[in-house]
Amino acid sequence: MGKQLIGRRLLTCISRNFLLVAGTTVSTVFAVWLVSVFIYEPEYTATSQVFVEPSTSDTIHGEALAIADYQTLEAYQVLAKSPAVLSQVLENTASEYSLLELRDRIAIERPDNSRVLNIAVAAGDKNEAAAIANALAFSLQEEVTNLLKVDNVSVILTAGTSDDALNENSSLSVQLSLAAVAGMFAGILLGIMFELVGFARKHTQFGRKKTAQLQTVFK
Repeated sequence: MGKQLIGRRLLTCISRNFLLVAGTTVSTVFAVWLVSVFIYEPEYTATSQVFVEPSTSDTIHGEALAIADYQTLEAYQVLAKSPAVLSQVLENTASEYSLLELRDRIAIERPDNSRVLNIAVAAGDKNEAAAIANALAFSLQEEVTNLLKVDNVSVILTAGTSDDALNENSSLSVQLSLAAVAGMFAGILLGIMFELVGFARKHTQFGRKKTAQLQTVFK
């Protein structure tokens, strides 16, 4: 019974302040749309993959060989974001990013118990993101060959430029939906606040009138 009464009062409050709730919702959605379209720059993520072949040694076996492989994969993850590799990427792609900016846009991940390195690159243009991801994979392969004198890195996946291969980091429709919900709740809270303020004013005025009446009676 109490929940039903609260629900009825809430609906009454919303109906009384319908214009406020609707206006707040529309204003919030419109503001988010303006920011998303004219201010916010969407980013795209492209991913390439390289495979690191397992080490072979006549003197190292078992757990020691597994540790050596793990250290190799860790070293390649660091090498992929090194200035030597990133400089090649900037040269091959003619990107306007600095070394530090490019480094911050790159994420190198290795799935558990896998010899594959995922190279994810975020950029404001989907073609640029794909070009950098691919250049980074091939530059890593070349740097390993030149620097370490081994040929155990193979590019197994290049980033595409289709919508299926590139994921937009933010969805405008999702943002607008969340903005509508947030705006509606904000409008409802404002409506409740105004109702409480109005009730408090009426209560104060009623108290003053009653006090005045009592003072008149006793005079």
